[in-house]
Amino acid sequence: MLNPNQVKTVSNYERVENTLAELTPNPRDFEGRTYPAEDVRSDVKQLDDYRHTPDFKIGGERSDAKLLEKTFTDMVERGDWFGEEEAYGDDSDYLALVTFPTSDIDDTFNHIDVIGMIGNEITGHETMPFAIDLTYNTDNEKMAQKFRWKHVYGKKKTVPEGVSEFGNSYIEKDHLGRSTLRTRPLPLKYRFGLKIPGFASAKYYEDKNNPWDPIYEKGRIDVMPRFIVGYSTDIADTLSSGMPTDEYRKKYGEAAYQKKRTEYKNAERRAKWCTLFECHEQASDIRFMLEHMDAEETKWMRPEELEKAKKQIIAMDTYFTKAIELATEKAQTNSDEMAARKYADRDVVRQAIMHHSNDTYVAKNWR
Repeated sequence: MLNPNQVKTVSNYERVENTLAELTPNPRDFEGRTYPAEDVRSDVKQLDDYRHTPDFKIGGERSDAKLLEKTFTDMVERGDWFGEEEAYGDDSDYLALVTFPTSDIDDTFNHIDVIGMIGNEITGHETMPFAIDLTYNTDNEKMAQKFRWKHVYGKKKTVPEGVSEFGNSYIEKDHLGRSTLRTRPLPLKYRFGLKIPGFASAKYYEDKNNPWDPIYEKGRIDVMPRFIVGYSTDIADTLSSGMPTDEYRKKYGEAAYQKKRTEYKNAERRAKWCTLFECHEQASDIRFMLEHMDAEETKWMRPEELEKAKKQIIAMDTYFTKAIELATEKAQTNSDEMAARKYADRDVVRQAIMHHSNDTYVAKNWR
């Protein structure tokens, strides 16, 4: 029998799953007008095949990830984590940050959980996308793999018809002769893209909040900066339980209500500062990588795509630098914000992200 806390957790998971399902793009809605039907079907089959391989993990971890995703998107928009109102509020033409969940295919194969869209003076009032991959994992190898995914998209004409751009499937026999389904990605030579880390693509983007007047055109986002964001499981657990309600106050009393409320607000502030530092550091490191690439490293890249990536990362670096400066200024006169800022310096997930960002983009250990 489940205890009350377990019942609440299950309820949270179900509520989050239902909410995200309504906003998550369905590849079948892209058949015909956006992509050829056979193209979509090959992607859907590849995802289904992957989910039947030993490499695919199911269970509570998936729900935890979805809970983290929904909690993050709610807070980053509602809490104005990047200080947009103060920075751009006088600009009648600015677009405040809006976030969108990614399709299961983009989540699985393009390694992104959330797509953010901004538009302000820094972006030249163009709507600019960026991708976020959320984590609270500190495993060194898994974190290194997260950072080293290379920007690729599409498939070249040399790829046989019916093969998904995300790879193909095959049967492997073990030493006992048992058959096991496996999948493998297409080799990089058959795909387009910068083929460097720090950027991502999304094939199945859709603004399901407003399909009649979307913020960004439905379909493929060919290139956008990609940031790894995360914080400790303690913070994630506290945030997933939500702000205490009036019912909680009636049941447990004012003192318990205030204690839980304070814990939630502290966790939210800590998550914000981890996110600010992580995005700022990665934007700066990715910019450094692009600005210090030599001719040998860029000779196979399409010049217009490289210039687009540079323009995007310069804008994001400026955007996050401004956000950090505004938040730091406010923290000088707010002890709670300053405490959260100091906490972010020692958060184990943030420290891991900082280390791998430097190792990947500055030291270039992905090559």
